[in-house]
Amino acid sequence: MSAPPLLLEDGNFMQEEYRTIRSNLEKRRQILLAKSSESPAMPSSDDAAHGDSLDIAGSSRDRELTFMLKSRELNELRAIEDAIRRIDSDDYGICAVCEDPIEIKRLEAIPWARYCLSCQEEMENRTAPGRTNFEL
Repeated sequence: MSAPPLLLEDGNFMQEEYRTIRSNLEKRRQILLAKSSESPAMPSSDDAAHGDSLDIAGSSRDRELTFMLKSRELNELRAIEDAIRRIDSDDYGICAVCEDPIEIKRLEAIPWARYCLSCQEEMENRTAPGRTNFEL
């Protein structure tokens, strides 16, 4: 589905705004990729096998925290890449549920947003609280 370009109040097409958003997404993508390539490997469970129970517990906690952070960064990277694909295919800025335009302020705040605010709130009311979701 290729949405027609949306006009801003000053008559310029929304694509100008999307170019800026795309550029910011590309920068964030590069930061995440650089961070993942320079970050040390996750501690292995063999490292925890040596030491007392406090060492083992600490190592286990460190592995779990590292995994959570890497998982969160991977989810963000996937959301960024999806947003870039949608910009390139002219599907960006349209709610994936109701197909209404997503407000530019929302897209500037959450550039990978796939849903308008009302659809996002409705979905959040149906899901478990406390989860980080990059499909905003």
